[in-house]
Amino acid sequence: MTVRTITGVVERLADDVRRTLGLAPQEPLDRSFTGLGGSSMEAAQLTVRLRRARGLAIGAHELLNAADVQRLLDELVVRPRAEPAEHPVDAAPTGRVPLTWQQRVVWYQSVLDPGSSRHVFHALFHFAGAPRPSALRGELRRLLRRHPVLRTRIVFYDGDPWQVVPPADITDAEVDLTVVNLPGEAASPEELVRLSGADRPFDLATGPLLRWVLVRLPDGRAVLVHSEHQLIHDGTSFAALLDSLADGGTDPDPRYFAYASSQSPADPAEVHKAAARAARVTGPVLGADTSEAVHQDTFLRLPVPTALLRAVRDASRRTSVSLFTTLFTAFSQALTRYEGVNAVVLGTAVENRPPGHEDTVGAFASIVPVVVERRPGELPEATLRRTNGALREAMDHSAVPLPDIVQAVGGTAGRGDGAVVRAAFSMHQRTDREVRLGGAPARVQLGVFNGAAKFPVDVVAFTSGTGDDTRVELLMEAQDGAVDRDDLWALWTHTLDWLRTWVQLLPTMRSPSVPTLVERVRARATADPNAVALDNGTHQVTYGRLAALGESVRHIVSRPGEVVGLLGSASPDFFACAYAVLHAGGTYLPLEAGQPAAQLASMADQARCGAIVRLPGVPDTLAEALDRPDGPPWRLLDWAELSAGRPPGATRTLAGHGLEGAAPACVLFTSGSTGDPKGVMVPRPALDRLADWAVRELRLGPATVVGQLTDAAFDASAFEVWSALYAGARVRFAPAEVRPDPQELAAWLAEAGVEYAFVPTPIAELLARVPKPAGSRLSRISTGGDRLHALPDDVPFEVLNMYGQAETTVVATAGWIEPGGSALPSIGRPLPYGYVRVVTPSGAPAAPGEPGELWVGGDGVAAGYTGAPRRTAAAFVADPHTEDGALVHRTGDIVRVDSGGRLHYSGRRDRQVDLDGARFDPGEVEATALRQPGVVQAVALISASRTGPRPHLFLILAVDADPDRAARAVRADLPARLGHLTIHHLDALPRTAGGKVDQRLLTDLAERGRPHTTGPAGTTAPAGHAGPPQASAPRPVNGAGSTDLSLLLPMIAPLPRNERLSLVHQLIGSVLSDKETR
Repeated sequence: MTVRTITGVVERLADDVRRTLGLAPQEPLDRSFTGLGGSSMEAAQLTVRLRRARGLAIGAHELLNAADVQRLLDELVVRPRAEPAEHPVDAAPTGRVPLTWQQRVVWYQSVLDPGSSRHVFHALFHFAGAPRPSALRGELRRLLRRHPVLRTRIVFYDGDPWQVVPPADITDAEVDLTVVNLPGEAASPEELVRLSGADRPFDLATGPLLRWVLVRLPDGRAVLVHSEHQLIHDGTSFAALLDSLADGGTDPDPRYFAYASSQSPADPAEVHKAAARAARVTGPVLGADTSEAVHQDTFLRLPVPTALLRAVRDASRRTSVSLFTTLFTAFSQALTRYEGVNAVVLGTAVENRPPGHEDTVGAFASIVPVVVERRPGELPEATLRRTNGALREAMDHSAVPLPDIVQAVGGTAGRGDGAVVRAAFSMHQRTDREVRLGGAPARVQLGVFNGAAKFPVDVVAFTSGTGDDTRVELLMEAQDGAVDRDDLWALWTHTLDWLRTWVQLLPTMRSPSVPTLVERVRARATADPNAVALDNGTHQVTYGRLAALGESVRHIVSRPGEVVGLLGSASPDFFACAYAVLHAGGTYLPLEAGQPAAQLASMADQARCGAIVRLPGVPDTLAEALDRPDGPPWRLLDWAELSAGRPPGATRTLAGHGLEGAAPACVLFTSGSTGDPKGVMVPRPALDRLADWAVRELRLGPATVVGQLTDAAFDASAFEVWSALYAGARVRFAPAEVRPDPQELAAWLAEAGVEYAFVPTPIAELLARVPKPAGSRLSRISTGGDRLHALPDDVPFEVLNMYGQAETTVVATAGWIEPGGSALPSIGRPLPYGYVRVVTPSGAPAAPGEPGELWVGGDGVAAGYTGAPRRTAAAFVADPHTEDGALVHRTGDIVRVDSGGRLHYSGRRDRQVDLDGARFDPGEVEATALRQPGVVQAVALISASRTGPRPHLFLILAVDADPDRAARAVRADLPARLGHLTIHHLDALPRTAGGKVDQRLLTDLAERGRPHTTGPAGTTAPAGHAGPPQASAPRPVNGAGSTDLSLLLPMIAPLPRNERLSLVHQLIGSVLSDKETR
């Protein structure tokens, strides 16, 4: 061979390497294979190519261990050529052969989980037109003959499992092909596998371990579900199987049986070394013991954002590490961070194919344990180099069986390798290729979740494409009982956080900045200092006074970003104090004075309050009762003294100008109606954008009088007051006694000259039915907090229906309502500075019209939960469907999008229940009830019972409505499957402090039952029937002239003591004076 010829061959080999690794043309190869970005999987693929196409004698281990790939290529061209024979000359054993140690791992786990499909691999072949079953059967018969390992079966003999070498002749029973006609379209690959029955487990004792199911779809297309047991499968094996579809060969390939019979026990010294490394890591991670049977594993399938992936690939190349090493490192750091540990044992799959078996069908891949550490403060490049070294060390001992390591460490955790490996991260090349099968072209799809994870957390990075077209999708699987979907989302978010921090790619704001609240108040004060900003009828604060307080009370915070608790109720003083905190660069925390002292203290401690300000009207004893659970007492300040210009005695560092944009605006605690209350950190820019949008959408201006109706602790109060002040409007605070009564509220709104107000949904539905008082200026309201039902045709004002949570800075979507009709109004569209996404449980975008979980993204997303990093990571996640992985909030609410792009609310994700095989939609049940004459309000929910989930419907009726007639009308209009629905009649719906329907209390009432008899057909005998206050005579409750106060005790029990006493006094007074109290 001439020098020129040798040079040409080397150049072609180098091009092979570059194409396989996705490197640029002419990129130098004078580094190690892993330093060029290569993994064991790519080494196996490249080895097959070099042996087949180039005739070179090389093994995958040589590539993996090569310190200089270019030097290895130079040596290869002068080596003797590989044997041209397609297979080694080893003869196939007869009878039975032992399992390989890779197979023993799978077999052992299968024995621990009998009947499971945990170790079934699925691939899908998509056809434009259905192929002939007879042609497919012939192809399957040829594959089974060509690769006899696919027909093996497992027998237990003399205390050990053995695999049986099948005879050459193939029986019809071994050709497992089923044809299934689906009546409709499957929503996902997983659903298609399930509906076709392809997910059934294999019988290892009878074989074969490969089957096909041809699924014919109504539109003429077809999908072939290819299923094989992992006793005879790994990624390279499947690629070899696809190759054999094209070559048409029929000669049996016995090499895997030869490999199995030639395996020898592992070196005890190597086992000891590997076990010693794993034993250094102590303490369990990822949930409890999973020795019990597992039935409901879960998964996410998420693409790594493209811009982030490009930056990570470039940075990996500069650092001389593979993309796999980078992703492995990011996940390992995410896992240690999430679990709060310094080290874990993380498994990864390695191709352990000896020379001559690069294209052998069978299970060669093995899981090797890698000890990874987290060192706080370490630079990412150092972490990458250290993890790369740990990977290399583990792969050097990849021939040591994992069961031997588990046994040496000290037993198992009951399922396979959980004692040593609690999580695994591997990479697999997605086969985006077309094949001909049964005489027809088919597209191959991998990455189908098989319904069961092999470890508490099992992550596979599926890669496709090369170079800048590289795509990576993470399939994250979790065992039920060890971790849940929230854990997976948190691990995903931490993984992307680490990658983003390393490459310094931070999501950017998606909308232009707007003036700040402080700037708008200053401008209004300059233009008209005497204009009234805050007014409760007896006490007013002007814009001039508000701006002056901001300047003079800067010492209310001792450091920038300090959280200051405001102990009081919604009033001019409360929001003047909140403005002063914002102006001084602090963060305010509403502490509603009517709540128990212990709850307030817990909130203040969770929010890491530095000071608590007592507002006028709050007793000294309550402020002093706020004992801090741990640490020194809070600084207690008095607003009356601060606003009078008397600073507290302690010396403080005053916050300087310009700090008002640096810290969160406020910490708003969630209501707890869907879980434990959590403190949400609301960014200042998000609050400014919300106020700016509200001013435009609601047509607010300096001449507008805005009603304030909610408690200070309800997140809507921030929307009410700051939007009004942003507009330079006048805020009128409603007396507490008029807020729950729609007639009295309508009268007060007219008297106060209110033009616009936010009204909580349950009250808004009643207010819409109250005739507009003479002289009322109320022309529009916004509403939110609960599901809004259809409004009457003659609503006396415009209604903006809003949806949002504290986590989305109060409002995320909104839409003006068309009155009339019976359909549930939509929750509108996303606000201009945000976006929404509707996703399936696996994280994929939902199809148009398909219900899914609502994600909210954009510049209104909060900064997370204070003092709750795990909750934050699970609820505020990186959006996999954006370029940069921008932060989105997983709301937990189920919605669908109509053809006009409007969102329709269905309910909470954790309250979606299937009854008798059909989904129970509370909104549809409520809408059906509200169509019936006399029904004013309705709430449907599910409660637990000894016989399973049970549906309930709570009704509020008009005064003259007959409860039995209303119940019969509702039942007649509901589906027959809801015949066992229990209907309850209440005088009024219980509400939380924020005005929402108290779902927890209603659920408790449903589960505990009522202290009276139950009528026929499951109708609860009425405890009274109510509607909007009428001018008619008082209506009897449970008997003429009597009021059963015991019925109301469950409703008023959660209220603070002073409110309970006040309500009881009113009720007693109403009985004595023959008046009706609502």
